[in-house]
Amino acid sequence: WVEFSHSNGRGRAALTSFLLGATLALVPVMILLVPSALPFCVYFALLICFHMSEYLLTAAFRPDTLSFDNFLLNHSTSYQAMIALCWVEYWAELLLLDRLVAPGWKQWGLLSTLGLIACLVGLCTRALGMATASTNFSHRIEERKRQEHRLVTHGIYSYLRHPAYFGFFWWSVGTQLLLVNPLCLVAYTGATFYFFYDRIPYEESLLVRFFGDQYLQFRRRTWIGIPGMAWAVGSS
Repeated sequence: WVEFSHSNGRGRAALTSFLLGATLALVPVMILLVPSALPFCVYFALLICFHMSEYLLTAAFRPDTLSFDNFLLNHSTSYQAMIALCWVEYWAELLLLDRLVAPGWKQWGLLSTLGLIACLVGLCTRALGMATASTNFSHRIEERKRQEHRLVTHGIYSYLRHPAYFGFFWWSVGTQLLLVNPLCLVAYTGATFYFFYDRIPYEESLLVRFFGDQYLQFRRRTWIGIPGMAWAVGSS
């Protein structure tokens, strides 16, 4: 029972992986049963892949911190509420507005294609950032410098100093473009921007403390990649 109840239990991780994989396998069935909901089916598959990749990347590069929490399924109440909200908006608009007021506007089109591209760019960039950082990556901000902690400046970090944040932001915004959710597009953009607006300055202050002038020079030659974030962080 401990293997299933403890956050580090292998049974819990195995069961979660099985359920996510089984659910992912049902997506083609969903597409066949509800072809008009193709954007949601694609989004749902990507959402499962996102949560599975978070755990797998942690298992590969930071096994010492591995736990059920690395699936990010229990990231926060706010995160779960935002997921539920976007589902409610999508299905309400599909079942009511799309069929009664503006037929076809929730079907796959240019916005969904742009959203899919943003999602894939976001997911790939985040995964690449985590893999490049390797043992230097952590889902939680580390307030104390580990002896083996090194400042990563190669690969994708030559251009983006927070590729995981860049990736999550565009993944988040992309999901709502994919679903053609106008209300949640605004909400997700604002909420994700504020989350990183609050997080990045604090994390960078710690990195300056850890690495000093080395980090200051690194910060000057790289960018964040979230629209308006450099200005907001610089003026905060």
